[in-house]
Amino acid sequence: MSSITATQANRDTLMVPDAAAILKRFYFLCRELVLMEAGWLASTEHWEMKILLPEILWQDSITVGSLRQRVLELRFPEREIDLSPDEGLVALWRQLYNAPDAFAFSEALRRVIKPALRGQFARYLELTDHLDDGPTVRILQHALQDIDAQIQRLDEVAAGARATFAAEIAAAERWVAGADKIIDQIGDLLSPETHSFAGVDLAEYGAKPFAISRYGIRDRRFHAARFAWPDSLDPQAGAGEGLQLRVRQAVAHLNEVWAAEMAAACLFDLADKAPFDFFTDAARWCYDEIRHCRMGYTRLTTWGFELNEMPLGSFSYDAGADVDAVTRLGIIFYFESTYIHTKSQRMRIFGQEGDRVSSHDMDFDWADEQIHAHYGTRWLKYFLEESGSKERPVDFRTKSEGCIQKIRGEATNEDRAAVQSGFTKAMSAARRVLQGE
Repeated sequence: MSSITATQANRDTLMVPDAAAILKRFYFLCRELVLMEAGWLASTEHWEMKILLPEILWQDSITVGSLRQRVLELRFPEREIDLSPDEGLVALWRQLYNAPDAFAFSEALRRVIKPALRGQFARYLELTDHLDDGPTVRILQHALQDIDAQIQRLDEVAAGARATFAAEIAAAERWVAGADKIIDQIGDLLSPETHSFAGVDLAEYGAKPFAISRYGIRDRRFHAARFAWPDSLDPQAGAGEGLQLRVRQAVAHLNEVWAAEMAAACLFDLADKAPFDFFTDAARWCYDEIRHCRMGYTRLTTWGFELNEMPLGSFSYDAGADVDAVTRLGIIFYFESTYIHTKSQRMRIFGQEGDRVSSHDMDFDWADEQIHAHYGTRWLKYFLEESGSKERPVDFRTKSEGCIQKIRGEATNEDRAAVQSGFTKAMSAARRVLQGE
């Protein structure tokens, strides 16, 4: 493999086997990065980072899919992409999971991981022939555009995060140094050599064995409570009408952060057990749910709510803490399929009441949820058939309802007080900013 930059006069720098080998490395590392981002979502506390991470992992999943398709094209008629001979490379890359906390992971993501990938993609574009390898050129050019925009947004978010998590900065700095060490050992991904990676001792950098959080961590600046609204704890409380329904729906949208976390957890748990389509569907599901969350957040902030006037719960995600991965998929499917009818109803109600923005948000939410119901049905059916189970996707409604009833039944007096306090605070804010009281 030549190190000469490809030009019109000298285009024969990469042959197909070399290109396929390099792009396969890119594919496996980017795929693993999406799973890292998904795995860290639930334990990310800082709000601005939590609502950015799903968009980044979705964009990264598009790059992964494009790289996968290009590798298959270059290796045709082979239809499988095997890890060999890069097992050691991926094992070393996976050590990037082991950040001491979510803030440290986000710092390494923006300062080490993304810049490292950017550098490798850019070097490939310098080396390859833009005529013969044109499809790859387009893939990596788009990936570089995404990375540049991601780093800029991560930098913007990091300024607030570093102020909020000042006590964690020293540990994050140590981990960034550890991540740098991993990247240094990985070295040049464009080398044709098959490397043996012995790994590095990251204990001095604060490394901790990674485990996905099964409980949703909430930003301390909000009115954090396990149950965000009275009807979350007691469905008999009802959604209300008029002003209360508008506020309740904005809070409900805000709290769809749990669904983004659950989609991310399903991606993390099940990606290795399903066809590649599951990877892309789950990543998109995660991104869609965080858009719904941001719909509510944007309405509330536009109306004039302070963060501590916004109730933010976690019970729906927490309900999956003690069950298997397929049941967690069933929980998100249960919510999607059970409450989908409310989307079109409230779209019309808000439109009739003159709240065009809430109506607009509900309309797009409704379109997304119909896709998600399809995701849930398709993939629950797949996993059930693979396991030999006689259950049907619809059977998860009962199982998931049992998980929800269980967590509601465990509510404490403190939980009940927190729900009522959050409701009172939110409605007081609504009367102040929307009715001028």
